[in-house]
Amino acid sequence: MAEPTHRADGFQLVAGLLGVSTGPVLLMRGAPAGWSFLLIAAGIVLLATQWAIVYDLRFEMSDPTKIALAAAGIACVAVAVIYLTRAADDLPSLFPGHDGDSEHFRIVPGVVTMMIGLAVFGRAVAAMRPTRPML
Repeated sequence: MAEPTHRADGFQLVAGLLGVSTGPVLLMRGAPAGWSFLLIAAGIVLLATQWAIVYDLRFEMSDPTKIALAAAGIACVAVAVIYLTRAADDLPSLFPGHDGDSEHFRIVPGVVTMMIGLAVFGRAVAAMRPTRPML
């Protein structure tokens, strides 16, 4: 593995670790699932950003369509989180499966959307090439 060139920022590192560790605790204690998952995701993003900064990585995307592909994958994952954490009566009215009288969760659309989003986002991430600048 490459030698680190920068030092990690302590605040972002601690905040990322706290987000990743307290999100599941909040989820087990009965906190709203959407906020718990948001806390976990923010912690993961902070830790991944610190890793990229410490190792001075630059990510190159060869094609703007891959950026759109990554954005579409993130959007699908966000929609899947909404499906998996909200009952049918709490879903936005523009979502398929919204039912004002039902308190059932729409698990199948959430899982399908999550799988599609992860596959699309994974394909876009696989197309990125991390590089290090020549010193």
